Amino acid sequence: MKKILVACRGYYPDVAGGGEISTKLLTEQLSSLGYEVEVLAVSDADYKDQVNSIDVNRVKYSNLYWSMKNKEVSKVKKLIWHIVDSNNIAFANKIGAILEKVKPDIFITSTIEDISSLAWKIAKEKGIRTIHILRSYTLLCVNANMYKEDNCGSRCGLCKSMTILKKSNSKYVDDVVGISRFVLDEHIRSGYFKNAQQHVIYNICLEDVLKERQYNGFNGKIINFGYLGRVHKTKGIDLIFSALSKLPDSITKNISLKIAGDGDKDYIRHLSDEARKSKLNVEFLGNVPANDFLDCLDLLIVPSKWNEPFGRVIIESMARKVPVAAKKVGGIPELLSDNQGFLFDNEEQLTLLIRNYLESNLHFKFILNNFETKNIVNKWNDLLS
Repeated sequence: MKKILVACRGYYPDVAGGGEISTKLLTEQLSSLGYEVEVLAVSDADYKDQVNSIDVNRVKYSNLYWSMKNKEVSKVKKLIWHIVDSNNIAFANKIGAILEKVKPDIFITSTIEDISSLAWKIAKEKGIRTIHILRSYTLLCVNANMYKEDNCGSRCGLCKSMTILKKSNSKYVDDVVGISRFVLDEHIRSGYFKNAQQHVIYNICLEDVLKERQYNGFNGKIINFGYLGRVHKTKGIDLIFSALSKLPDSITKNISLKIAGDGDKDYIRHLSDEARKSKLNVEFLGNVPANDFLDCLDLLIVPSKWNEPFGRVIIESMARKVPVAAKKVGGIPELLSDNQGFLFDNEEQLTLLIRNYLESNLHFKFILNNFETKNIVNKWNDLLS
């Protein structure tokens, strides 16, 4: 079988978000198929270890800081980091050495931050087939989210200038994989990956599929709605509050809204104040195990304002047989293509959706074929072979 080197900005136990989780799941699945898989992971020190029998080459970052630990970094430092990261020659030399040592048939960049897009050129020069996975907008936007006060309709001058070398280096990629059609199209529209074959393969995130929902507030109990994820203004949690406040008291008195996740403290305080003003029954639970949280819900609401490239929590919720209402942004509509009635654009539509759901005029279809691990792995196997 072919030898594969997967590069990423961090590998378990270094986890900052869904990208690291998805990378680990992918490498383990590829290994189970018989591929000889190694990982090149950015770290804060040079060493080699194993995670679930997969060799991990941890290489110290070659920039002002490691992007996995950037919370207290100044704007000036972040700007310099982006300039270096766009064509990081120092780290490219380290990648070249690892490629020479591992001698892979295929080089996959699962996340590109800290790795630098120059890695694609290095691999191409060595005759190694190169695949990049699009998990965010980091190649398009210095904030990686294409969002300021609202979703960016087009890229600003700063982002275009700061990513010009990333765009140029993308011509060395042989195959580009979007975790949604939306995130792939955004890059192709901006002129990236002109020589690459294009593919859409969803993230692996379907585990422990239940036969029925664990909690049912319709059986004379309190109806539990929930939000799960980072608590930040781009996530649109205030939209849930606005939608619920438009319902009559006779309905909201039987609804409990549970917010799971950590994040912006000021925004959490703002939401707490809004809950009191609107007399809504809201609980802020902080970080809790995802499945435990989902198993106490009747409906998960995903009100994101920004164009989410995917929406892992939607699939996780469907696996627990919890219906999902989600905003029509980014790659989210692709995940709910069989449940168009559970998509909304604004608070008025969400209010109507909630009412229809409570009155049993709206029924969720749990069709999971596209998200089953075996089907996703088969797509990867077809691509690699």
